[in-house]
Amino acid sequence: MSDATQAAPVHSGARRGPVLTTRDAAKYCGIAYQTLRNHLAAKTGPKKFKQGALNVFYPVDLDAWLATRVTDPEAVAS
Repeated sequence: MSDATQAAPVHSGARRGPVLTTRDAAKYCGIAYQTLRNHLAAKTGPKKFKQGALNVFYPVDLDAWLATRVTDPEAVAS
């Protein structure tokens, strides 16, 4: 079983099921691995949990983080 599909301890009712490694989370978000690492170092990244030595991410947390990063093109152009 790969790191991306290992079940992590459940931290709340909404966070169940498989978790993603940092590399898989970057792919899920459509960004480069190093870009995600930079966000994590700057504390501007998605919520993460430790699973042993690994940072792991729940897809629901990645979706929430991505939603906060959406910009309205109309607002930017104004």
